[in-house]
Amino acid sequence: MVRTYNVVKQRLLAFQKYRKQKITFESFDYNFYESLVNYLTYEHTHRRRTTVLRGLKRNSVGTTIKQLRIFLRDRVRRKIIAAIDLTDFKILDEETDAIYLTVQEIRALYTVDLSAHPEWGRFRDMFVLGCFTGLRFSDYSTIRPEDIRKGMLYKKQGKSDHWVVIPLRPEAHDILINRFNKKVPKTSNAELNRHIKKVGQLAGINTPIKVSYKKGNQDIVVTRPKYTWITTHTCRRSFCTNEFLAGTPPELIMKISGHKSLKDFYKYIRITPEEAGKKIQEIWERRGEMQTSVTP
Repeated sequence: MVRTYNVVKQRLLAFQKYRKQKITFESFDYNFYESLVNYLTYEHTHRRRTTVLRGLKRNSVGTTIKQLRIFLRDRVRRKIIAAIDLTDFKILDEETDAIYLTVQEIRALYTVDLSAHPEWGRFRDMFVLGCFTGLRFSDYSTIRPEDIRKGMLYKKQGKSDHWVVIPLRPEAHDILINRFNKKVPKTSNAELNRHIKKVGQLAGINTPIKVSYKKGNQDIVVTRPKYTWITTHTCRRSFCTNEFLAGTPPELIMKISGHKSLKDFYKYIRITPEEAGKKIQEIWERRGEMQTSVTP
């Protein structure tokens, strides 16, 4: 959260410099909101490695507004500032094309030969652990020996602040007990994101994936091998999607993923049209509606 608010702070400071007017608590009205959204969408400059880009994605703008609203409402609730009407501070969002990995792809990562790059092993194992537990990086990267009991993982999630109990699949158990000796090695989110792409490429996860998103009034479409889209966030999407496809009730999956509503949960589900069709076919078969009638 500290990192998140630092990003929001830097964007507000950049907007303040752009419009040449100091931002105070009295600044936050609808005109400010419209101007900020317009600035972030079209004018805000940011750096991606060595490339300087102008304008943020729609979801990035929405995240900034969301965190700003949370901060302002907290200030009001604590009676630090007077009440502010934030009704019109709408959170922009769009459905993303974020990927998930199938169980077969996750196992391909788990079994890939890393003898030429043994230093990648801990990153691979951490990622696979995340895929088979459904935890956030901040949670599975801080697992301790006392969290593992009788083949189950007991973990208090940092973001939602509630306990989850997760059965350990054989792969997850092997990683925690045999490879990590119950102690997950320390690494950063960025470091894991960088190395897991290399492992994904080595494991042959290279199906061309097309991802689209809005940036300003443009529809951006990018096609790259699947391994280039893998991040630590792919773990939770993979867990939720694979369990959903396997028939696990959403309410049980949410007990582990920490989602508070079905609406938020279903945003995580990423299935292809073919997978959706197959799922419907299975349901119809269970209901006995796929029997072929024979005309005499």
